[in-house]
Amino acid sequence: MTDLQQGTILFNGEQVLGPAYNLIPGHKEMKLVSQEYIVLENNTVQENITDMLAGYTNEYKDHRARQVLRAVELTKFSVKKAKELSSGQRQRLSIARALADFPKLLLLDEPFSNLDFSKRDTLFSFIRENLRQHNASCIFITHHPQEAIRYADEVMVLEEGKIKAHDTPEELYKHPGTIEIAKLFGKCFSLTKKDFVQHKGLRFTNGEVLLRPENFKIVSNSNKNRQFTGTVQESFFAGSHYELKIKLSSSKIIFCYSATDKYKSGAEISLLVE
Repeated sequence: MTDLQQGTILFNGEQVLGPAYNLIPGHKEMKLVSQEYIVLENNTVQENITDMLAGYTNEYKDHRARQVLRAVELTKFSVKKAKELSSGQRQRLSIARALADFPKLLLLDEPFSNLDFSKRDTLFSFIRENLRQHNASCIFITHHPQEAIRYADEVMVLEEGKIKAHDTPEELYKHPGTIEIAKLFGKCFSLTKKDFVQHKGLRFTNGEVLLRPENFKIVSNSNKNRQFTGTVQESFFAGSHYELKIKLSSSKIIFCYSATDKYKSGAEISLLVE
């Protein structure tokens, strides 16, 4: 962890002091879940949790251990030694240890790297519930923008230590400001007036409008406002929908969604911006 170079760190209005002004380790109100798995190798899974609950009654320790292990789906491994777990299980146990005695500030440094989607959702639902119950906060570092959109109340985009954007996930997704920030959160395309057959009603900023695949609607070839044409290059099955790769008459490439697979490669289509 890098030492503080300048300024001060305040937590609930009080200055955080050494060593070297690091937030952690050592601050009683903060817990860190890092990419490294911090577990007690020779203790059982249950003991790894109860070890974090010094000062509580045995009854509460057992209750909380069951609660946390259920959240990370490790209940059936409670009597196993931590060293016998897989890497994914050890990661979940490391998270469970941090959540046992819930802190006022939880620091998550890419904690879900080895977890599948359903386990991430289950675990973060548990974290959210505890955040509300304990009136606590969470700082979540991730390189996966979809995690930020799905789990965060506020998102901050950092580049080389500088804040590039800070807003709610919905606002950053819908109104990113720049194409670079927009692309962090999914496919996005910069179109100009020259790309449209009709563009009345569209708002252009610095000569461009930023649009995502869901902003496009396939329509019959009619002379409507905000319309453009293109040719289907490829069609991809994406589960709940089909994703079409479209080459516009202006030669730009975009993607849009279709509920059916009727649009094949080479098909000419008209699109409307909704």
